[in-house]
Amino acid sequence: MTIPSTISNRLILRLYRDLRRYGSQLQFTDQEYFLQRVRREFDQHRDLSDPKKIEFCYKRGRALLDQARVV
Repeated sequence: MTIPSTISNRLILRLYRDLRRYGSQLQFTDQEYFLQRVRREFDQHRDLSDPKKIEFCYKRGRALLDQARVV
């Protein structure tokens, strides 16, 4: 998947939903902790405006899903 130079809000929302869906399927990890951590990370980075930082955070979330492991 190629990452656009500017990550759209739609892609970020899709990532959030995918992470929540992934977290609800976890078996060997505390689901509640994982879901709270996802929420906290998105809340903390809500006001990012630097495209490079946004892209970094997006890639970090996609990598977690692509590798299917909890970091």
